[in-house]
Amino acid sequence: MPNFRYKIVTKDQQIKEGAISSPFGFSARKNLTRDGSSVLLLSKEKSPILQVDAPFLSGFPLGEKIYFFRNLAMMVDSGISIVEALEIISEQVKTKKVKKAILKISDDVRNGQKLSDAMRKFPKYFPEHIVENVNMGITAGRLNETLDRISNDFEKDDELRKKVTGAIAYPLIIVVVMIAVLIIFIFYVLPGIAEMFFSLEVATPLPTRILLGIGSFLKTKPLVIPGIFFGFLLFISIGLKFKKTKYFLHKILLRLPIFGDLIKNYNLVLFFRSLESLSRSGVPIVSTVEIAAKTTNNEVYKRALDRVKPLLLQGISLSDALSPFTFLFSKQTRKIITVGERAGKMDEAFHRISEYYLRVVDHKTRMLTVLIEPILMLVLGVFVAIIALSLFLPLYGLMSTLSQ
Repeated sequence: MPNFRYKIVTKDQQIKEGAISSPFGFSARKNLTRDGSSVLLLSKEKSPILQVDAPFLSGFPLGEKIYFFRNLAMMVDSGISIVEALEIISEQVKTKKVKKAILKISDDVRNGQKLSDAMRKFPKYFPEHIVENVNMGITAGRLNETLDRISNDFEKDDELRKKVTGAIAYPLIIVVVMIAVLIIFIFYVLPGIAEMFFSLEVATPLPTRILLGIGSFLKTKPLVIPGIFFGFLLFISIGLKFKKTKYFLHKILLRLPIFGDLIKNYNLVLFFRSLESLSRSGVPIVSTVEIAAKTTNNEVYKRALDRVKPLLLQGISLSDALSPFTFLFSKQTRKIITVGERAGKMDEAFHRISEYYLRVVDHKTRMLTVLIEPILMLVLGVFVAIIALSLFLPLYGLMSTLSQ
């Protein structure tokens, strides 16, 4: 969410400056004037990435991330200096803006900065949980092991995301193809047949008339369907800019039949895998939970984990702090954390949980394909039957007329 720099005059006639996060300028102004203050200046703050040497606007492809950390770990383990290793890796990176970022990090390390501090300047490419892992790896003298573990985690994340997106994309592709075939049939096949029937004064059956009516409507108003589609996308994209709307949409996703559990388990894998990695690096539990929460993709999980942090600061155990959120964290998960807390082996507990949910996601993606196939076959059967009826019923009527 963008930040806005502001200068206001408060009700007490005091001039106050600062920054506020808001999706749009008008909403930022509304929040600032809610208590009776007057806005003197309001300007959008540039992203931290834009302030570092060049406008790094493109992302860091996952394949290049894996290559970066895998090769950096190998070269550091081989005794090559971090500066030289970064320069070698930058030559192989294809994304120009990422290449510039790596060279900037190399220059900063050459000038005496820690690798983690240099990476911290590029949060779009190196998120906080990655930077903290690198920082703790440097502190513990096990940087090569930490880098290797990060690359392994990225590979697992890539495989996991492909499974989830594949399971969701499969039915969508089938539906899109069916709609495309139906549109082609309505616009190009059916009108010619209908024209022939009208010229022969043969009555067209109801299914044919319905499809002809749909075709006639779409011809007179061709922008209706694209308008609805893009309107829906615009509504979602604008809604995701507001925290309340985003939270509401993400909550709906978690409660969807079939897909809701898959999304929930996917977020749990991301969260507990980050917890494991940070815990193994020696990051304190409060910071671990705070940083790992940012790796989840769902606003409901992020908001729940924000409420966990104050409880941890009060000395409450993680398992007890998670207990109010039974919908998000199962009793079984909390029990495993309790065992890890008592044994002093939290990293092992987090590993066990992340591996469990990884197997659950793998099973659900396979089962999802199995469950959706018969549903799609049924829908496809109805779809074919509609087309067949609209095509063959008029032909049957024509044959009956000619035989009389």
